[in-house]
Amino acid sequence: MKHSGEKIDRRVLYTKMILKESLVELMKEKPIGKITPTELCRHANMNRNTFYSHYDSPEDLLRSIEDELYEQIKHSIVNSLSKGDIFLLLSEICQAIHNNGDLCSVLLSEYGDKDFFRHLIDLAHDRTIEEWRAAGILLEKEKVEFLYCFSISGSVATIQKWIQDGMKQRPEDIARFIEKATQHGVRGFVGR
Repeated sequence: MKHSGEKIDRRVLYTKMILKESLVELMKEKPIGKITPTELCRHANMNRNTFYSHYDSPEDLLRSIEDELYEQIKHSIVNSLSKGDIFLLLSEICQAIHNNGDLCSVLLSEYGDKDFFRHLIDLAHDRTIEEWRAAGILLEKEKVEFLYCFSISGSVATIQKWIQDGMKQRPEDIARFIEKATQHGVRGFVGR
């Protein structure tokens, strides 16, 4: 009996994987709002009943994909923050992005969700501010928030550029670059 349950689970996982891959492929050509369930099902070579047994709409499928990636990266972030290692944090984010290259490329494209990465990196907000305070950055709260926005925008833009250029550099190299650029930028505020 357990075996048949595993078969069903595998088929469901396979179906969802095909739908996700098809949506990502279609989003390379057009925005999510222009993708119909019929078009998605045609591309995935499955019927609409199968699609609707798992998702309400292409937008619902996209939310599911984003949530899955978000949880994966969130787990890495929480794990890295508990160790207090910013390089490890950035490395794990860059590795997760690298492992999900097609999806991340689409999310950052003109048809994707550009706020997705900012939302991810904001998970590290409180810990980053704590680290800055411990390093001697004594700016008032408003200015620390400006500094955080500045460093996050640069980090996101660097990741976007890396993805747009085909992720030729290793994830660790991009993480090291972001860490170094941020440290140099923040260093000017130590003791202030």
